[in-house]
Amino acid sequence: MGIQKKLLFVSIALIGLFFLILLVMGGEDEEEARRKKERGSQALALFGGGSNNPKGTNRLGVRGEDAGSIFDSDYYNAGGMRYEEDGNLTGSESGEIPINPQTGKPYPPEAMQAFEELREQFPDNDLIPKRTTAEEKKKAAEFNQKLSRATNSVFGGNPNATDVALYYNHVRKQGKDRLEIINYLIESQGGDDPEMDKKFQEILKNIQYQNEQVEKEAAGAFEKAGLPPPG
Repeated sequence: MGIQKKLLFVSIALIGLFFLILLVMGGEDEEEARRKKERGSQALALFGGGSNNPKGTNRLGVRGEDAGSIFDSDYYNAGGMRYEEDGNLTGSESGEIPINPQTGKPYPPEAMQAFEELREQFPDNDLIPKRTTAEEKKKAAEFNQKLSRATNSVFGGNPNATDVALYYNHVRKQGKDRLEIINYLIESQGGDDPEMDKKFQEILKNIQYQNEQVEKEAAGAFEKAGLPPPG
């Protein structure tokens, strides 16, 4: 093979390798873009929006400023996950898939994958649906019993210090988790659609307002129970 043919052969090989790399990198970018879009869609669906169900139920309890006290709503109950009565229907070694409140059926695999990827970014966010083992469900049920007693005590008007701390720590944590999700949506999905940006800002404003109301009501409840104000 002459030198010119060798150079031609090497050039063709390098060009082929170059386009192969571009093809692989382009495929990865498209896949990541698709997964990012799916993560955003599922995160938005938690607020009752998204392409799958734009008029869906608001699972996270976000309310407007005219909703009054948090005691007048299901704000403190929002975000709880529900599972099939028969664990064999959706269970596996990695845990049981929660029910999507918008459909009444377990979340599909692509949604659970999106939630798992979101959880990698926000591991402490309790509002992101996740698989739950029997042991985890048992612990959650025990906590919910304690929370229910604390809630009844707070609503009864004569709560003890333990009940006040448990109840308001739970409600404040939910507010923090809501804020985390909407900030993620604004960062990852904002800027392309003015109407969606407006909706994001409305949700953000309402969450911030709700969290401020929680802090005010918590301060009063802590003072009444003889506790230092929440930090």
